[in-house]
Amino acid sequence: MSERGRLTWVLATIVAMLWNASVVAVYYVFHKPFTVSQLVAVGRSVAGLIGAGMVVVLGTGIGLLLLERLDLKPLERMVWAAPLGLGVVSLIGLGLGAVGLLQPWLLWSLTVVGFMGAGCRLLRALREAWADRTWRPQGRFEIFLAGYCGITLVIALAWALTPPTAWDGLVYHLTGPKLYLATGRISHSLDLPYLGFPQLTEMLFTWAMGLVGESAAAPIHWFYGVFGVLVLVSAGRRWLGGRTGWLAAAVLLSARSIVLLAGWPYVDLALLLYATLAFLALACAFEEDVQSHRWLALSGAYAGLALSTKYTALALLPALGLVLLVFQASDSGLGTHNLQLAAREWLLVGGIALFVWSPWLVKNFLLTGNPTYPFFFGGVYWDDWRAWWYDRPGTGLLYTAPWKLLTAPWDTTVWGREGLAGYSATVGPLFLMFLPFLLLVWRRLPTAQRRWLRAALVFCGVLYGFWLWGVARTALLMQTRLLFPAFGLLALIVGAAVGLRSLPLRPLDLGWLARAIVLGVLGLTLVASFLSTVQAQPLGVLLGHESRGEFLARRLGWYYAALEYINQELPPDAVVLFLWEPRSYHCAVDCRPDTLLDRFLHATRLYGAHADAIATAWRAKGVTNVLFYQQGFEMIHEAGFDPVTEADVVTLEALRRHHLQGIQEFGSAYVLYELR
Repeated sequence: MSERGRLTWVLATIVAMLWNASVVAVYYVFHKPFTVSQLVAVGRSVAGLIGAGMVVVLGTGIGLLLLERLDLKPLERMVWAAPLGLGVVSLIGLGLGAVGLLQPWLLWSLTVVGFMGAGCRLLRALREAWADRTWRPQGRFEIFLAGYCGITLVIALAWALTPPTAWDGLVYHLTGPKLYLATGRISHSLDLPYLGFPQLTEMLFTWAMGLVGESAAAPIHWFYGVFGVLVLVSAGRRWLGGRTGWLAAAVLLSARSIVLLAGWPYVDLALLLYATLAFLALACAFEEDVQSHRWLALSGAYAGLALSTKYTALALLPALGLVLLVFQASDSGLGTHNLQLAAREWLLVGGIALFVWSPWLVKNFLLTGNPTYPFFFGGVYWDDWRAWWYDRPGTGLLYTAPWKLLTAPWDTTVWGREGLAGYSATVGPLFLMFLPFLLLVWRRLPTAQRRWLRAALVFCGVLYGFWLWGVARTALLMQTRLLFPAFGLLALIVGAAVGLRSLPLRPLDLGWLARAIVLGVLGLTLVASFLSTVQAQPLGVLLGHESRGEFLARRLGWYYAALEYINQELPPDAVVLFLWEPRSYHCAVDCRPDTLLDRFLHATRLYGAHADAIATAWRAKGVTNVLFYQQGFEMIHEAGFDPVTEADVVTLEALRRHHLQGIQEFGSAYVLYELR
């Protein structure tokens, strides 16, 4: 081709490319594949997942460094390291908050530096974990179980990326981090007793929210759920063999409340994981004589991180002590020497647990004057009446229906349902159905497996005993969610009872029947999860077909309408006091939540049945407005559990009539007042 021909061809090519680009550009200007709002919504969801992932990666890198000298398989090392390192990240956040350095720029800087320091180690650990074939599902049954786990976790992730609507998240799990980031430091400037609870997970929420915003908080909890599943898979392979691991993971996720929690900014799955790892580390201590002290220390560290997550983890310390006795007795009987050895080991485990927990006790002491605020020693915003109100001793099953203490497993399984009064959780039938099967296979199991399962049963039994004691004492503790720390090991026990091919084959193959039932239950659970997800439509807000405000309004109803009015219509210096409404996270002005639903009744105890005195006290605290959850008050009054007297009702009406000027009503649910 001549020089002129080549030039002509180049020009023709350029013209053709420009023409094609022009047609495509103009076409999609008028036929947009997506809108800007959709792009923003998807970007927000992706940013939330990336932000949470960055915190998890940072924690995993730290954990891998801490576990470097312990003998763990590649997948075990990864999933044991992540929660350990996340505990360290949380403590670093606590330290930053103590000196007023909870600033996004500093959180970003520390995250990037952490990536640079741990990146190579983390990538190597990821490659080794992926190449580790011990966790891969084998056979059609395990592939189904793994598929079930994957689908349910994807559903949970979809919810985790939606704007927050879960109750406790709006009460305190997100309110604390929002407050800390707004001021740059940890404080207890709000009458929110839950800020005195251990806050390991909330500090991780704070870190993630400081990086990319609120969309990164719930995925942190979701990652804990993923690690919990993988810990069960690896533990089943290591100690019990067979199909136990994937079966235990699927049994755990057959509890729909567990899956729901994985999509909420809560702390329960973190506690479940730390409790499970505390036991597993103790089991490792009795397998290796050379490194036993390191495993004991690691068990104490996980127990301390559990205590740093929730006060109810105190039950772990006696549970671990009894597990030590079981392991010692299984070696050579429970003589004096073994008792002394178990006592020394328990002191090591408990001492490290208390040491790891201690920063949160110090934080509480400095901010409230009580290391275990709000329990035992009072403190700011607290008195004896509120302690009684929060505990309500004498209202539990021991005083109202003592026979139900015997039927609690049946009641929690059959009658319990997420969101309803009572045990308020859906745990599925598999735990109750198959735990007794362990009796059928016990004698067929090898000695080592019986030893491990015996210790696991003791551990779960202690946690169950503490939970049942709380249910017996007070109706406020009648929540199955408080027993979830035992569910990881309970799932492994169920997996051992069903998945080890030890069930009798004659006259009926119980193993085949049990696996068929498991498949049926998991299939029905998956259908129910899918239908409820389709009905609730989380994908709309994730893909931008529904705005954040529209999603929150649809999910939260009049509550969100009331807060939107407060945020838009009241002046920035407004101080809004809530009555019978504990959720304040979405409030943009100074809102004072009624966290324990006791604000008005506590005021009548302080100032008597005098509306004038109550209004004067509120004015002295700078209150300008009152949001009254009228519907909530009416339900509580009709239920009769809270001691609302007729004198209290009269005082409330006098307060509304003489001191509160109505501004806006929101259906029959809320009324916003001005304090005159």
